[in-house]
Amino acid sequence: MNCTGQPDGNYEIGCRSYTICASGKQSIISCESGMAYNTDTGKCDDINNIPPPCGVMKDCSALDNARYADTDNNCKSYYTCNGGIFVGHNFCPANLVFNEENQACDYPDAVRAPCGTKV
Repeated sequence: MNCTGQPDGNYEIGCRSYTICASGKQSIISCESGMAYNTDTGKCDDINNIPPPCGVMKDCSALDNARYADTDNNCKSYYTCNGGIFVGHNFCPANLVFNEENQACDYPDAVRAPCGTKV
């Protein structure tokens, strides 16, 4: 995010980090383990106080190192597993869904079910 011209404040980057814009300057804050960005308070908070998808930790113990579509919110976000550990959620830009085949956010007509409409 570029803070130039942005009002001072906190801006969500993803579930586990946010940007503080102050006088056009940017500082990135990463939440500690077990915490996520709370849009109501504008800072990191205990994951139990955060609504889904950010407040939900996924079980990665049997999953490969990859990103996975979060079907709980119609694939508008995805989560990352690394070494059997849940790393966190990230959001796709508006009107896009997560495509597990290419490991990126994509248009729904380019993504197979359950996330998209590609045949």
